[in-house]
Formats: sequence, structure tokens, C-alpha cells
Amino acid sequence: MIVTTVDTARVFGALDLDDVDSVIDINCGAPELTIALHHRYGCRIILIGVAPAGRLGRIDAEKLSDYQSRLHAAGIDESSVSVITKWRNLESCDVLLSIDSFGARYNIKALAAIMDRVLHSQSRLVLEVRKGSGTYPFLASYGGCNTLTKPTKDTNGIVVMSVEPKTQPAGEWSEIATKLAGKDGFFTDCGEHSFLYIPRGDTLVVTFDNLDIAMTKRDDRRPWGFSFIESEGWSMLGVMANGWTWFRDDAVVAEFDRLRDSGFFDQFKRVVFYGASMGGYGAAAYSAAAKGSTVFVISPQSTLDKEIVPWEMRYKKVWSRDFSGPYGDASISSQSAANVHLMYDPYVAADAAHAARFTGDNVTHWRCPLLGHRLGSSLQQMGILQEIARKSILGELDRLTFYKLLRKRHDFSRYQRELANLALDRGRPELARRVCRYVLAQRNDRFFRKMLTRIANDHS
Repeated sequence: MIVTTVDTARVFGALDLDDVDSVIDINCGAPELTIALHHRYGCRIILIGVAPAGRLGRIDAEKLSDYQSRLHAAGIDESSVSVITKWRNLESCDVLLSIDSFGARYNIKALAAIMDRVLHSQSRLVLEVRKGSGTYPFLASYGGCNTLTKPTKDTNGIVVMSVEPKTQPAGEWSEIATKLAGKDGFFTDCGEHSFLYIPRGDTLVVTFDNLDIAMTKRDDRRPWGFSFIESEGWSMLGVMANGWTWFRDDAVVAEFDRLRDSGFFDQFKRVVFYGASMGGYGAAAYSAAAKGSTVFVISPQSTLDKEIVPWEMRYKKVWSRDFSGPYGDASISSQSAANVHLMYDPYVAADAAHAARFTGDNVTHWRCPLLGHRLGSSLQQMGILQEIARKSILGELDRLTFYKLLRKRHDFSRYQRELANLALDRGRPELARRVCRYVLAQRNDRFFRKMLTRIANDHS
């Protein structure tokens, strides 16, 4: 069996991660990819040895020594590398690598205990797959697979699996939501989805969120945008999905139809649909239930109908959902909105392609270069998301104001890192050097210090 070469550029695209804090390489199988990940993200490198039966153990001494020498030659210092041999020291990681190991050389099922230990809801697994190994059925319970190279009888394939969140117990959320709704609001449980209405002012903001994120990633266990909307005194209708559903459910369609037909939306002076990524799709798609509304979406998908967007490979698991009907294609259904504010990173190819499908006269495209797919989080960290959202909702956002606010990205570490990486990718080491020097004049940053050294060594 011929081992497939790992195409680093394609792997990076399939990872769809804005940040990587740590990578675990099983049995030292992917030194080139590990080095590339460290150079791009400055991530910690964790090396583990795993026996064919799945037991954590030691790495072959000669193999480990050779691997560490390669890391050193690539300018990676020892402080960035850990070798873990004990179970109690094994922590979660953002990227797990299994090249020439489980999935190809060994049975993937034996890796279950390790995977359960280190994978979190945003993790990625990059692995080499042997045809007929049973890897795909096994991974289905963890998440969706993006096959970069198909395995054949002669060559192994390369797969990137994105972990999907587990469904959450509905009872706990039901109790929280019922209390939030109070006597004047309502909570409607639709099974896979739910609707929470909290009445306040004459502006209604309809948000779309994932229950796993709300219940496990936020301390207050509240829907997307809850505190911001509450502070503005606006009413809120929070639509929650228990899983990566893209809100494609007959029950959701029926509930929006019911709310529309009952005149629910008509009681408000202003109706806003607000969401990001999957929630951005939901917001744009279901805005058709309240014609004349305002849509504010971040990195939305337009549809995941593979016949319409065959280039969208990030969310294959949802291909089985039905994206037909009046709320199916968000780029079409959102045309009945008064205004659509769409924010995206033009350097994220799939996001840019989705954004390009929104062609209505009511659409304003807001480009946010090098802030990634999860640019909402970046804008939040920069302290400007709420101001941008507020001005969009109130109809006060203009290009001068927006790009003045966006200048804050120049001092935002993620933007600086991506700008330097882009300069290197495009063969402009001098620009990357200038970015490094600019950052280092402001602060002592190991990532940029090491990049500057690497540039000097590679382009002396």
C-alpha cells in the first residue's frame, strides 16, 4: 500500500479553523504538517505514542529523536513541544493527526478512547485512511468527513473530520428558557428546535443559535446576542437548534409560518434577523417570514443544497437535509427584506462564494479581510461587534463608519498573524518582515519573533 502525500494547503483549507492552540501528532506520523501548523498558528505541539490496541505508551526512541531534530531544524524550540506518556496528562486539542497510523496501519476503532479524551466540539481529526478499513462508519458518530484524497486499492486517502457537537438534554434548556420567557413571553419546544420569546420594546431581534454552544460554551447559558439585545431594551425571539441542523426542519418552517400568519411580527416597529455561520443562514433564510425586516448576518451560508453549491465541502453531513421551499435558499428568501447587512472575510473562499450569491439590491456586503470565518468572535474581541450590530439594526451604518471601526484590526493579533502568513504565501517576505517588526515594536510576541528569524534564515 502506497502512503498518500499530505497536501498541506488543502488540509489547511479543510480544517476551516481561525485559530489552533494545540496539535497532537500520534506516533510522530506527520512532521511536515505539524511544522506547518506551528508556523501558521504558533500552536503547541504534543507528541504521543499509541500502541495498535489503543493504549497510550512511549514513542520509539529513534523515531522521536529524528522527529525532534526535524522540529529543531524548522526553528521550533523545545518549549513548544511536549511528549505525553501518561493518561492523566493528556488534554484536549484542536487538531489530532493520525498519519500512517490509525485508519491506515491500525484499526481506527482502537483509537476511540484517545479520541474521546482529546477531541472537543470544535476539534479536527486529520487521518490517513485505507480503503475497506471501516473508518468512515466509525467516524460518523463523531462528525462529518471531508475526503481530500479518496482511498483506493493501491493508495490510502486523506480525510479531515470535523467534530460535531452532541445533542444536549432538552429538559435543562426548557427549564431555563421557560423562566426567561416569563408570564408575558413564550417557549415553544419543536423537538429538534425551540423558540424562546422575551417581550421588551417595539424592536424584535430574531436570533439563531446552537444549543450545544449556548449550554457548554457560555457561562450564562443564554442564546446568541442575549446580553446585547437585553441591554438595548429590544424584544427577542431566540431560535435554538439541538445540533448542526441548519434549521432545516418542517417544524421550524411551520412555526415561522404560524408566527407570520398570526400577525406576530406585525406588532413590532422593527424586526431584525441576526445570526452567524449556521445561524446566519437561518437568519437570512427565515427573514422571508417578516417581509421588510432587517437582516444582519456574519459569514452565512446561502444554502447547503449540493446541487446549487457543489463547492461547499465543509458541512457534508447536512447534505441529507432538504433545502427546498420558500425558506430554502437564503440568497433568494432574503430578497424580501428591507436591508441585508452581510459581513464576511473575502479570503475565506467558501464564505466569499456564498456572499457572492446574495445579489439583491437590498444587500450590503461588508468585507472583513483576514478575520476568518468566525469573524464575529474577532470583532467581539476587538470590542466593535456590538456597535456595528447596533448601527446596522438602526439603519445608521455607513461605509465610512464601518471601515473606521475596522481599523482596530491593525492591532488585533489574529489579523496581524494572518497578514504576515498571507505575505509569505504570496512570496512577499519583505511585507511579512515589516508586519513582524511592527508587532514587535508594540509588544514582545514569540510567534512574530520566531517568524522574523525564519524569514531571515529562508530569505537571507
